[in-house]
Amino acid sequence: MKREFIGIMGKLNCELGEEAGVVTVTLEGQADVHTSEEVKRILQTYLARGQSRILLDLTKLDYCDSSTLRVLLTLQKQAKTAGGAIKLLKLGGEPRRVFEVSGFLDLFETFNDREEALRSFGGLE
Repeated sequence: MKREFIGIMGKLNCELGEEAGVVTVTLEGQADVHTSEEVKRILQTYLARGQSRILLDLTKLDYCDSSTLRVLLTLQKQAKTAGGAIKLLKLGGEPRRVFEVSGFLDLFETFNDREEALRSFGGLE
């Protein structure tokens, strides 16, 4: 399923899927206070259904702000409470710098290889 959200900084495309029992979310564009809240609503729906293994593919994420970090931290806490986790795939560029400067990089497992990321969920219940 594909969704598009318009925020202050521009457009955020969100593609949702499922692979090997893991919810996959590909974000492309700009994640800001408005667009990240939309992503939060979607992912909370999955969490409410007991789907707490979530992989965020950030290969094409160009921008994220502190509100995006807040949303991801909230979702990470909810996923862990449910026995899962949110993991990041290909976090790079400016978004990676935002994660590093804020200290958030230590709060999420990050991967550069999709298959490795998906396999890493194997031990979660």
